[in-house]
Amino acid sequence: MSFLQPWMLFALPIALLPIIIHLINQRRYQTTQWAAMMFLLAANRMNRGYARIRQWAILALRTLVLLALIIAIGRPLASGSLGGGLVGSLSGGSSANTIVLLDRSPSMNANAAGDSRTKLEAGVAQIAETLQTLGAGRVLLIDSNTVTASDSSPARELASPEELLDLPQTGPSDASADIPAMMLAALDTIQANSMGQTDVWICSDAREHDWQSRDGRWPTLREALAQFGRRVRFRLLTVAGTDQPNRSIRIDDIALRTEGDERVLTLSGKLQSDSEDGDTSNTPANTSIRMDLDGAESIVELPLDSGSGEFTDLRVPLDREQERGLGHVSLPADGNNADNTYYFVFDQPPPRKTVVVSSNEDVANVLRLAAEITPDPNIDASAEVLLPAEVPSIAWDETALLLWQAPLPVGASNAELRKRLESFLDRGGRVIFFPPDNPKPKAELFGVSYSPWTDLKDDVSIATWRGEADLLGKTLAGASLPVGKLKVHRLAALSGETTPLAKLSNDEPVLVRVPTPRGGVYFCGTTPAAKDSTLSSDGVVLYVMIQRALVDGAASLANTGRLDAGTVDAELAANWKRLQGPDKSLSTEHAFTAGVYADGDRYNAINRSAGEDATDTLKESQIDDLFQGLVLERVNQTAGESNSLVDEVWRAFLILMLIAMIGEAILCLPRQSAQAASPSVGGATA
Repeated sequence: MSFLQPWMLFALPIALLPIIIHLINQRRYQTTQWAAMMFLLAANRMNRGYARIRQWAILALRTLVLLALIIAIGRPLASGSLGGGLVGSLSGGSSANTIVLLDRSPSMNANAAGDSRTKLEAGVAQIAETLQTLGAGRVLLIDSNTVTASDSSPARELASPEELLDLPQTGPSDASADIPAMMLAALDTIQANSMGQTDVWICSDAREHDWQSRDGRWPTLREALAQFGRRVRFRLLTVAGTDQPNRSIRIDDIALRTEGDERVLTLSGKLQSDSEDGDTSNTPANTSIRMDLDGAESIVELPLDSGSGEFTDLRVPLDREQERGLGHVSLPADGNNADNTYYFVFDQPPPRKTVVVSSNEDVANVLRLAAEITPDPNIDASAEVLLPAEVPSIAWDETALLLWQAPLPVGASNAELRKRLESFLDRGGRVIFFPPDNPKPKAELFGVSYSPWTDLKDDVSIATWRGEADLLGKTLAGASLPVGKLKVHRLAALSGETTPLAKLSNDEPVLVRVPTPRGGVYFCGTTPAAKDSTLSSDGVVLYVMIQRALVDGAASLANTGRLDAGTVDAELAANWKRLQGPDKSLSTEHAFTAGVYADGDRYNAINRSAGEDATDTLKESQIDDLFQGLVLERVNQTAGESNSLVDEVWRAFLILMLIAMIGEAILCLPRQSAQAASPSVGGATA
């Protein structure tokens, strides 16, 4: 049990007053033997045992009255994990500062167990009422969208905890959460405001995709937060989801094709059912979905590949003259409506042009072939090989992918080229760097540098790689790329702050990605040359890597775009015109809300990221590891039971005090005499 006024516990010794007074009274008079009193005491000896019990009962009730009064004034809390614990009772129920970290990702919009609300709504209501009960003073909100959009402090100070219920910043979103970034924002807020005792509430469903438990920021966060000791306490609220079945739909590929005299739109994607074991064998062979194409709705029969829930090249006839359009596909309502709709746009595909910069003819030829052989005959693809000295002739506005196997362009003489590269990336282009023949450790570009070549004694294979997304992600059919079969003979080790996509068995990264606002920058630690690796002889991985980067880069040249929610500049998206999507969303939320938006002549379709369809959640032991050395209290609350995580129980102690007072009053009543109880009968004798 904890208390809102724990200082009242120091008054507990007052409850001993009746006992002390009793003991003092016993020593107040000196005993003198007197014959008359001795006779009276002997006469009452028969009732002495009852009198002692009565006196001790009165004493106990008086003590209980004082004890109950002190505890009631201390405002005790009960119910839930926050109501218990010796530590809680000593430290009080609320801190002077409270920071609420709110996960607004699509998975939080699933229905809560035993509740008509979503997990997000139930969690926000529980935190608001709990903070109100605890009498939280200063409350700041850091939501997952604001952390992504804001370069400055994302913390928003609230007038009261009840404001959480009305803010648009606590509503649903289609953007993924970045819990490490939110933790870092909380740390910055505590340090910038020199906060004292602070409670950090985290409302999340602990999805692995949002928590990124293997992210390199966690150790740094733990180390920085551990310095505060018990001054900063974390309270994690996870709201249970419903058992209601849920399905999600996603379109992975869309293409506009001309087949003879017909113009068709082909869609490929996945219909996924949530199940704990990931078993999709019960997925029906066919299912009906609703399709909206340029405002015209229809019911489409979706042919699914047996057991996989995937559909390939779903054909939708178009008018022969139609060259662009927009729409969405949707499923009926289920356990989570946030993943039931997927928006798309289409247009004539732009040419996929690649520029290969290398003075090594063998490497250049391999890269050129991998880039110019397109898997879709309806798309024009070309690759141009340039020497480093010919780089100024690159047509940046027509290029989708740059493959660079040459010395990194560093130094003052390459300042203009670096500006070109940054502009190219800002537009959405892709760049993959391969190590030059003679890497220079001090040559650093985008925070990454190459070490000199190292001959690996034994051919080293790739041990781990990110197969859920990015260049080495699984295929549309769900099959993994044969990355593990690749052998690396020579490695130019990579240094810098990067996201590893593939690591060798000796834990050295061989392919990394540098985070950028829009475009993609990749660094590979080896080349396709036969003396360096088997990238060319086992060419599937290299081909898929380059084609995926090429597709992403070419998307920046088209008049349509497919974006993950939360990955576009919020200020830029606020000026877009919404063509399809929720009507109630604010313009400031365009970047985080699924829909189709017009940016001038360009159509952009925004949807949840692919990672949001993964249902993996962190186990309690994994969460404990992430908060190792920090003060963490987990609150696994089932929605629908109660809004508040704590209840004040002072009324119960007042009732107990009244009962004790009544009992004490009854015991203090004068005992009825035996003569009054049994009056004598008969008259006096003569």
